Amino acid sequence: MNKPLTIADIERETGISRDTLRIWERRYGFPEPQRNQRSERNYSQEQLERLRLIKQLTDNGMRPGKLARLDLQQLQLLLQEHTDLPELSPVVASLLELVQDQIPGPLEQRLEQLLHQHGLPAFLTEIVAPLNHAVGKSWADGKIGVLDEHLYAEQIRMVLGRILNELKPAPAAPRVLLTTLPGEQHGIGMLMVACMLRHEGAAPLVAGVQTPLDEIVRGAVGGGCSVVGISCSSYLQRRQITSQLVRLRSMLPQEIRLWAGGSGVKELTAMPSGIQLFQSLNQISTVLQQLASTQKRP
Repeated sequence: MNKPLTIADIERETGISRDTLRIWERRYGFPEPQRNQRSERNYSQEQLERLRLIKQLTDNGMRPGKLARLDLQQLQLLLQEHTDLPELSPVVASLLELVQDQIPGPLEQRLEQLLHQHGLPAFLTEIVAPLNHAVGKSWADGKIGVLDEHLYAEQIRMVLGRILNELKPAPAAPRVLLTTLPGEQHGIGMLMVACMLRHEGAAPLVAGVQTPLDEIVRGAVGGGCSVVGISCSSYLQRRQITSQLVRLRSMLPQEIRLWAGGSGVKELTAMPSGIQLFQSLNQISTVLQQLASTQKRP
């Protein structure tokens, strides 16, 4: 059974202020929190999910009074109708067609061609990143099946794996342990980061997905790593990501930096010092230069 959520939890998870939550409760009859023995508001997981969707829809200009009357499924359908992908480039759209048509061989060949044409940074940020997003939405919309999504993921992993094998780290390169948090099954973002790190001369150590926190610490210390990098998709809830990152930071030696990036951290705010959030792969080059400069200081 899920633990009841406090109004502070709801505010942190949704970005809806406490004052707004109280106003909606009085005005629209939703949310409908229970009261504990101290008369404090407690919210269910289902109410949290509805409020997250309401927040996204109100950000798109819809009125909360109408939305408060809708159940979870109705809100999900409404959000799907009002959330469009950014217009895909012709190149990415053609790749998505290959995924939808279940043609893995030509997809892999085309990805290799685009890698050589665009160079690694542009390939990752302008082709792979929007394609990942497009494939994920196509799966959510029922346009492709689980098999199609799995075939796509395997092709991407093979392409990124070859990149890692071909690129060599610079001498005395900083080591970065890459993994995902327990419960996070998505590893393509981690491989994209590894490729960018290798391109910039760093030495990524890819530990796979769902590594226990104590094992992350053991691997980082034993591997002589300067940094631990965590890839976070939107699969995990923000509260889970935040709590695990904070705990991991407390477990790591102070001299080992903690980086986190991916769609799962895009809306995280007020993180403790010592946890650096990344919004783009393009930040890696600058941060590595800063790291190298810091390590050279006496």
